Amino acid sequence: MKFSLLLLLPIFLNAQDSIQSRNMSVISAEKLNVVYRGVPNPLKIAVPGAKSFVATAPGLVKTDSIGNYKFSAGSGNTVTIRIDAIMNDNKVKHEEKVFRIMGLPMITALLNDRKSNYSPIHLSKKDLSSTKVSVTLEDFLFLDSDSDFYRVHSFNLTIGTKNIYVEGNQMTKEAIKAISKLKKGSWLTLTNIKYGNYSPEALPRKVNDLVIEITD
Repeated sequence: MKFSLLLLLPIFLNAQDSIQSRNMSVISAEKLNVVYRGVPNPLKIAVPGAKSFVATAPGLVKTDSIGNYKFSAGSGNTVTIRIDAIMNDNKVKHEEKVFRIMGLPMITALLNDRKSNYSPIHLSKKDLSSTKVSVTLEDFLFLDSDSDFYRVHSFNLTIGTKNIYVEGNQMTKEAIKAISKLKKGSWLTLTNIKYGNYSPEALPRKVNDLVIEITD
């Protein structure tokens, strides 16, 4: 379900005038009421009654002519977006809005949408050979489920002392061959799961390993 939060910005007529007027502009965080470090945040900015306006902030990029922006957070706990507008009566107005910056929640690795928490995932060798590895941000409505952020690029398959590098989100021929030799009750682990496209400032927390037990 899409969630929108409208944030109304206070107006100050000029630097010497401390009297607050009616709200001039609207900034809508498309899915959340904060911005997140590590992903491009979609923002919609509008100034009712303005001929034109300019919105500026470090990391803020305009993406079209109808008020859509992307914001990439840098360091710090807040960001200030400044609005400079020319109104229909040709008066110039300025205002600022402060957004909180938050880090991303814990990343969870999945195997065919199944988690490995305190016990292994039980799979047959056939099912494991065709499984897909993915990641998710639990209870996080900001990103669509098909976002590139969730795409797994590679992982390591560890069987005993043997370690196989797998590129992509599915088992390679080498990995499938190693899996085919396993016996019922064998354990193996998927580690070093790499995923997504995110900014260097917010390399997310380490992804959990996936532990699998072979059922047949």
